[in-house]
Amino acid sequence: MDLHMHTTASDGKLTPKELLQEAKERGVSHLAITDHDTVDGYLLAREEAQRLGVGLIPGIEWNTEGPEDELHILGYGFDISDPRLLHLMDRRQQERIDWASEMVERCIRLGMAITIEDCLVRAKGGVIVRTHIAEVLVARGYSATPQAAFDAYLRKGASAYVPRPVFSAQEAIELTHEIGGIAILAHPGIYPFEVKLDALLEYGIDGIEVYYPKHSSAQMAFWERQAKKHQLIRSGGSDFHGHGSRNSTPVGSVPLPRDVKEWWTCCMFHQH
Repeated sequence: MDLHMHTTASDGKLTPKELLQEAKERGVSHLAITDHDTVDGYLLAREEAQRLGVGLIPGIEWNTEGPEDELHILGYGFDISDPRLLHLMDRRQQERIDWASEMVERCIRLGMAITIEDCLVRAKGGVIVRTHIAEVLVARGYSATPQAAFDAYLRKGASAYVPRPVFSAQEAIELTHEIGGIAILAHPGIYPFEVKLDALLEYGIDGIEVYYPKHSSAQMAFWERQAKKHQLIRSGGSDFHGHGSRNSTPVGSVPLPRDVKEWWTCCMFHQH
């Protein structure tokens, strides 16, 4: 089981079909595609999942910015045809293009000859993210690797960074509930700030992504205790973005405890 992965619909390297084939080859029987701010990858994957006999549930990774800082909220099992979801995805996609354009303008002012069109080409018609800008900076010779470009120019506080349009964790959690889904805090151990769990509990967060490749064993133990203490759903996944990407942990390589797999199989996959 792998509940966190990305395709070319956002910043992954594999198409939805390629990702499913890879998952099948690696023995993954149940998965969720969680592209940033879009379900296009899930929609393109449904037929292939059926053909391969792989369990697939609707998933999304909301990038939020607000009082709790820049948190990622994973949504699962929601109604993909809900007009509120479709409206928000359209709005977020346009906001991302405007946001990326501003960062490209800052790069230009720093003396780098790149264009937003270059970056949109990298996005291949999907959701644009900072990784696409970083890849263009590497291609134009301004940085050695996408990670180096990200750290030097695009991370929060760097010279070309522009704050995201406000879409708070509370809004993401509430919207996910309104469209019939559950909301999970993504990778709590990797943020460069302390997660305000009390606030998220107040907003109705349903669970925590405990099992994650960049979590240390101590972090996994800590977040497992927090989940059990507050009776939250536990989840986990590889966050696979593709071979050679910043997140190249193989699909299905993050082990989930038996009771966690049983809960997801029973409560989420059987509904879809």
